[in-house]
Amino acid sequence: MWLSSSLLPGSLDGLASSGVDSYHSHRMQKMSKVILALAEQVLVQPTEKSSREAVAAALLLAHVAWNRAVDPLGGDQVGYYRKVLGALEAENPKCLRELKRTDCEAIIQDLVKIKATRYLTDDRIIRVCGITAENNVHVEWHHRGIEGTN
Repeated sequence: MWLSSSLLPGSLDGLASSGVDSYHSHRMQKMSKVILALAEQVLVQPTEKSSREAVAAALLLAHVAWNRAVDPLGGDQVGYYRKVLGALEAENPKCLRELKRTDCEAIIQDLVKIKATRYLTDDRIIRVCGITAENNVHVEWHHRGIEGTN
């Protein structure tokens, strides 16, 4: 499957592209590219050779890991993401075998460590992360402690 981190015309990729926060926009990478790079860490094959469901699962795990790294007491601490993984498996029963590991909590912990190492000061919280019909990664986010600004 071919996948791009570019967004649909007119959609927002956080404050950086909306022009609201010019201070942070010079220091931050586009969130769709960052989260796709994290997701690619857990896929056995590159995104273009992975199923749509496997890429969606990897993005979901990267999303959960990112938010846990930014706010250890917030985010999906109880595993609600498992319901989404179940739906992806219902669509493609082999999709989770396309991940490097089958232990999703271990994958999340690995991604939390990567986020903490590579993006230590990035305080963005991801609200929405997914794949568009055009096979682009779409991410909506806000800075920690600033709800509803995206």
